[in-house]
Amino acid sequence: MTSDSKSVSSNSSGRASSGRATPVTEPTGNIVPTARSGDFMSFLKDMLSFTGDLSSMTCPSFLLNGISLLEYGAHWSDYPHILAEITKATSSEERIKLVARWFVSTLYGSYNKRVAESNSGEKKPFNPILGEQFLASWNDAEYGETKFICEQVSHHPPVSAIYFENAKAGIYGSGHFSQKSKFKGTTMKVVQEGRVTLRMKNSDEFYCLSLPDLNICSILSGKPFLEMSSTTFIRSSKGYTAEFHWYTKPWLYGEYHKFDGKVFKDAAATFVQDSPTQKQLFNFKGKWVGESRVTAVATGEESVLFDVQAQPSANIIIKPVGEQSGLESRRVWLKVSEALSSGNYDVASKEKTIIEEAQRALRKSRAEAGEQWKPAMFYWVDDSSDEEAVKACYTYLYSAKESIGTGSWVYNNLPHLTEQSAAPSTYASGTQTPSDAFSTAPSSVL
Repeated sequence: MTSDSKSVSSNSSGRASSGRATPVTEPTGNIVPTARSGDFMSFLKDMLSFTGDLSSMTCPSFLLNGISLLEYGAHWSDYPHILAEITKATSSEERIKLVARWFVSTLYGSYNKRVAESNSGEKKPFNPILGEQFLASWNDAEYGETKFICEQVSHHPPVSAIYFENAKAGIYGSGHFSQKSKFKGTTMKVVQEGRVTLRMKNSDEFYCLSLPDLNICSILSGKPFLEMSSTTFIRSSKGYTAEFHWYTKPWLYGEYHKFDGKVFKDAAATFVQDSPTQKQLFNFKGKWVGESRVTAVATGEESVLFDVQAQPSANIIIKPVGEQSGLESRRVWLKVSEALSSGNYDVASKEKTIIEEAQRALRKSRAEAGEQWKPAMFYWVDDSSDEEAVKACYTYLYSAKESIGTGSWVYNNLPHLTEQSAAPSTYASGTQTPSDAFSTAPSSVL
């Protein structure tokens, strides 16, 4: 399966990629090699009878896409100019509309692009090893460089922490995500847990975001694809909220990938659906794989919120594997990916097992020595210990979206904390600074 995140670009600039997006609803290509159909049926039987979190199951190598799950996080920065343009807003009303636009722009790459580019079913990414890292950047002619960092901060349960920043525009975000999955009928239901906090230097207003749930459809036919479901929110520290409803296709009629939503101001301490305290400002409607539109409630004026086909994503820049540290994703999984690319699934399984057994041995040695592993670039902050304004934002959302959890994985050197001298010593457990991440990443633990 192909993906732009699998292509290393060392000199890309500007904001246009080589082609425009072509969304796909149901892929036609089957991901199961003919010679492996029997193995696939056996795997399906095991999966359908499994009662725990499906992410803990061992997936056959022919169903792997050759990419670490950490790389998926980079889609938060697919459109760095859209992220940077948030800082141009001159009012809270305009700013949250631009934050909503940016959030919608992250979805196509995250959940549809891989299927669209191959017209084949969605495959499973690698489960990152503990401490694994993925580093990337994008160049924009107007806004300069946007950097992205992702680290696997927990293996059981699997949790990935992310940080992205455009220093020239003065905007940055930090957060984390994890997934729990189970079968419901013939569909795999994936609950995404986590949150992202977005800040900018030219405003004291910040934004707290929740994540959508996913439905993986058509697994039994060997042509799986993703639909988004549930409700997600963006809550600003000044009381503005964007509420999104993601719809799956009805059984007999309707369309895929539709959503609607609204922006309102609400001074209440906790979210209540359609509360009279909400003053509605904008409405959203459209497809997250195509065009969506926004309408101002006061004037009725309508405009494009985001259009996937009209806005090519930027070229991602990733260091060649030979220049990466032993903990960076493409170096960790190099031999497995090469075997998958050549269709040698037995070798891929063997190389994957070598990595997994090395990790088990490492965990055992740490346990015997009484050592506690700590992430290099992130630290955990419980909501009870966080800034009051951050706590208030997530408290507002928690009643509607418990999957945001009760704390955040935070990047070591967030600009607003750096300006206040440093992150509190009671929080910090990381050992690496932002500049270190792009220059001297830790060496391999394998």
